[in-house]
Amino acid sequence: MRSVELRAGLAGLAAIVALAALGPWLVPWSADRATLDILASPGAAHWLGTDDEGVDVAAKIAAGARLALLVGVGYAVLSVAAGTGIGMVAGYFGGRVDAVVRWLCDALLCFPGLLLALLVGFVADRPGLGTLVIALAATGWAGHARLARALADSARRREFVVAARCLGASHARVLWVHVLPELAGPMLVQGTLAVATGVLAEASLSFLGLGPQAVASWGAMLEQGTALVLQAPWVLGAAGGALLVLVAAVNLLGDALRDALDPRSAQGG
Repeated sequence: MRSVELRAGLAGLAAIVALAALGPWLVPWSADRATLDILASPGAAHWLGTDDEGVDVAAKIAAGARLALLVGVGYAVLSVAAGTGIGMVAGYFGGRVDAVVRWLCDALLCFPGLLLALLVGFVADRPGLGTLVIALAATGWAGHARLARALADSARRREFVVAARCLGASHARVLWVHVLPELAGPMLVQGTLAVATGVLAEASLSFLGLGPQAVASWGAMLEQGTALVLQAPWVLGAAGGALLVLVAAVNLLGDALRDALDPRSAQGG
């Protein structure tokens, strides 16, 4: 069963990545140029039809895939890297450092990251891509830090870590050589799942009109599609389908990776 999920996840992600990378060559239309075919239904000329401005939907889906991947991967890298570093230091040293980090994580987790991104959207009036990713990661790291802290707290009590300290290894060396590898697997799984979180956050903001300035966003297409659901249901269907495929593929890969790194989870233990 897990191999089926892994293959499905890889196939879905590969399709989205290929669409994002090869879209300009695969789709003979531009996402920022209108055609004379307004609300054209899917066919040979326009594979996924056009919207109420005459823009090819397939071209917008390809452009939206690039935006979704940039936001998702950017958010995952920043939030997991920050959370791993902060949580690892807190769990390893303990004491006041640990207390401060735990308090900060608890405080940040009281406020969903999407709320901060919404605030940035209101203040910045449709923030840039980098601003949005940083705003999401500014609170998203807390959940990763909590897991990293627990893992580091357990790792520092391991015999090989204690032995390294007794032999005179510096804290930096112990953290880098002995503690970080203990965190790598679980945090890699966290990073995979965080991609889906970033994608959904960007789509939600764009649906509300607060996303980054971009030629096409799946969230903005969903908002447009709801208004055209009776006239051109293919707009809503294409955007919703693309978003579903990417999020489902990433989650399937995350589950498969978790089971590979921790076989007990696959056995229900």
